Amino acid sequence: GTPSSSSAAGNSQYTWNLPNGKVQFERPLSFAGIKIMPNGELESSDSSSSSSIISLWNPIFLGSGGSGAVFLFSTNPNYSQPDSKDTSSSSQTGKEMDNDQNNIAIKVSWKRSRESVENECNILQRLENVPHVEQCLGRPNPYPYEEGRVMIAVSPVISSSTSNNDGITSSVTNVNPGQPQRNAVKHAVETMIGMLNRGIYTLDVQPLISIETGDTLFIDFTEAKHCSYPLSSLDESGLVGFCSEMIALIPDSLSGVAREYLMAELDHGLSSGNDNETPLPEKVVDILESMWVD
Repeated sequence: GTPSSSSAAGNSQYTWNLPNGKVQFERPLSFAGIKIMPNGELESSDSSSSSSIISLWNPIFLGSGGSGAVFLFSTNPNYSQPDSKDTSSSSQTGKEMDNDQNNIAIKVSWKRSRESVENECNILQRLENVPHVEQCLGRPNPYPYEEGRVMIAVSPVISSSTSNNDGITSSVTNVNPGQPQRNAVKHAVETMIGMLNRGIYTLDVQPLISIETGDTLFIDFTEAKHCSYPLSSLDESGLVGFCSEMIALIPDSLSGVAREYLMAELDHGLSSGNDNETPLPEKVVDILESMWVD
């Protein structure tokens, strides 16, 4: 997905012609439903005031797929983004999962994928307090250049997505052995249990894992679903598939470590009084124990 053309026409607009369609942005891009806090962090805002509209600058194309195209933006007009083909920044990639707080990713849907991108934002907001999951900030904004398309804002942006992906992997096997691998396993288990506690699963598990630290961020929830209890047979098979996908991330050599973390999470989850969490149904616990516990 390299854009066939990218320009800042008259310094007021950016344009990319991509395989699935065209993407344009004003300079700057105004995005509603987000405010910048005094410490520089970005937060969702329900207010309709002008303080809940942020200006985003210097877009860098990160990639595109069936659901949309993703761009890195900065909230700081003077902030210089690393070029997406420049590998000079790769020496610092993977060291910090929470990248620069000036940065935010904007995903623009295609016309046919509007619902799945809106669903992704809705799902991510339900997962707001689940660890190691990207956040959708604000609300879907209409894409101004074509009716029926939307934009969502997600954070954090992994620094290596702006270079050549050095330092980031999707496989725990590629993570440095020892504590970094244990971290990656722990993060996978925590995310899995957190999602199950909220009745959410996906069959398209996409982790970004730091090779150096094992810190993990799960991204791209366009295919995720929210199930209701009692479980339908479709949701039950979806949950089994989700657990299988998460378990498949963990190499056999670390399955003992994974079981330790799983049992600790299950003990915590079953006794948790957190309002955001539904107790794991017996059926889900059965699924997990049959897969992961001898």
